[in-house]
Amino acid sequence: MTGRTAERTFHTGRRLAAAAIYGAGFAIVWGIAHQLSDLAPQRLPLYLNWETDIPFQPWALPVYFSLDVLVAIIPFLCVTWQRSATLMGTLLIQLLIAAPFFVLVPIEPGYTNEMATGVWGTWLFEPLGMDNLSRWNHTPSLHVAYACTIALYWRRGPAWARWTWAIAVCISTMLVHEHHLICIAGGLLLFVLTGWWVPRWLKRFFPAPTAT
Repeated sequence: MTGRTAERTFHTGRRLAAAAIYGAGFAIVWGIAHQLSDLAPQRLPLYLNWETDIPFQPWALPVYFSLDVLVAIIPFLCVTWQRSATLMGTLLIQLLIAAPFFVLVPIEPGYTNEMATGVWGTWLFEPLGMDNLSRWNHTPSLHVAYACTIALYWRRGPAWARWTWAIAVCISTMLVHEHHLICIAGGLLLFVLTGWWVPRWLKRFFPAPTAT
C-alpha cells in the first residue's frame, strides 16, 4: 500500500467514523426523546388556525427528503475528514439541545393529514413494520436548523443556491405537514444560537484547512 493510498484510506475511515457516530447518536437521542414525548398526558395545540388549511403538497416531498439524503452523504462530500467531523458534530450538538424541548413542549399536530402517520410513517416505519418514531419531536425543527447550518458551513457552490435550497427545505416542512410555524421558528432560533459558534468551537478538536 502506497503512502497516498494509506492516507486516503485513513481519511475515508475518519469520514465513516464521523457518519457512524452521528447516526448512532441520532438514533439513540431521537428515539428516547420520542418515547418520552409519547408519554405526555396532553399535547399542546401550538399552531395557528390558518395552518390547518394548508393542503398537503406531494411535490414538496423531494425537497423535504433532500435534507435527509444530504445529511447521510455530506461526510463524504466535504474536502477533509476534519470538516466532516466538525459538521456532523455540530448537527449532533443541535440534536442534543433540541431533544429536551421535544419532551417538554409536546406539540399536537393540527394538520388534516392524507398520510395518517406522516411522511416518515408512510415511507419508512410502516414498510419496515416499526413504530413511527417521527410522530412527535416537532419543535425545534431539526430540518430547519440542519438546512441552515449546512447552507452556512458547507460552502460548495454559490451562496444563493445553498440558501435557496435551505429556505425551500424550511417551507417544505409545512407543505408536507411535518411541522408548524412554531417549529420552524424554533429551528431558526436553534440555528442562530449554534450555527456560528459550535463549528468554530469544534474546529479546535478537528483542525482543518479553511477550504471547503
